[in-house]
Amino acid sequence: MKHGMLAALCILLAMPVLAHHGVVLLYHHVDDNTPVSTSISPAQFKDQLDYIEENGFVVVPLLELLKGVFEGRERAAEAVAITFDDAYESVYHTAFPELSARGMPFTVFVATQAVERGHEATMSWQQLRELKASGLASFGAHSQTHGHLLRGSENGITDAWIERVSVEIDESIADLTRELGLDRVQTFAYPYGEYSQGLEELVAARGLYGLAQLSGGVGEGTPATAIPRFPMSRTQGSLERLALALDTRPLPVTRLDGAPTLINDSGHAPKVFSFSLSADPAYHRDRLGCFSASGESLTLAREGDRFTVRLPAFQPGRNKVNCTAPSAERAGEFFWYSQQWVLADAAGSWLAR
Repeated sequence: MKHGMLAALCILLAMPVLAHHGVVLLYHHVDDNTPVSTSISPAQFKDQLDYIEENGFVVVPLLELLKGVFEGRERAAEAVAITFDDAYESVYHTAFPELSARGMPFTVFVATQAVERGHEATMSWQQLRELKASGLASFGAHSQTHGHLLRGSENGITDAWIERVSVEIDESIADLTRELGLDRVQTFAYPYGEYSQGLEELVAARGLYGLAQLSGGVGEGTPATAIPRFPMSRTQGSLERLALALDTRPLPVTRLDGAPTLINDSGHAPKVFSFSLSADPAYHRDRLGCFSASGESLTLAREGDRFTVRLPAFQPGRNKVNCTAPSAERAGEFFWYSQQWVLADAAGSWLAR
């Protein structure tokens, strides 16, 4: 891999425009009878759309929000983008009618092999074409197989890994353009929200925006290949949590340690995480707090603009830390940064599942 060229592309894509920010919401199933962790009930979904509409937020196409942030294009204030991963059939039967009734645009990220094979839980190409014909739906790639794309790169990037993942990305884009008549696909959502520097470079080399599954707003300091989206589910679908997500702005953190975020075994897991955060009248830096994914408050040390977080013991799989600072301008608004590490177990079997 030509790391210099790809790194330059990453930097170019990640250049922020300070005056713009927004929030991206992530859904999977909209159903009462699908897995709790990736489902929101139809009633919750309707209530969320009503809340968005009644509280002055404007739902915009995902690319409009992203180009407003990264290219400085004009767009609505209080902008929100709605996304769905995996193209589940409940999006067609349940979510789409609610969105259509309100004229709200949305983006579906499609793992194309399941559609090709007629998987009963996913939409068909014909249903996806109907969404496209509505003028409200846009589409992004989500790989072909929805596999763990990081598998095989735990101990370093190889030509075989690059070839395998390149096929996953490129063929999924080819499937979408062929079946849906798209001129161009500009977004890629990482399966399971798992990404690494190597995968980000492959995404950047194709001029794609990379969508993660991290909490936080999109704006100043957001890398265009690790764009956060607030996941919504039955256990995380209350209107209180939605309000928190919508009132979130990006916390402009700069990582200082440069350590890899894909770790091959627990013996190499980091013990601390260091970053810089400049003073800004928009937020209370002195009230910054960092938390594990379970909500445990983490020890935080500060020296000037440098902050160091003592990390919890990592478990195989995805490990996340959230850092937030309350706004100094609006009550209830938070500046938010989320960092993810992916840990393979000693045998590397977690990423093979």
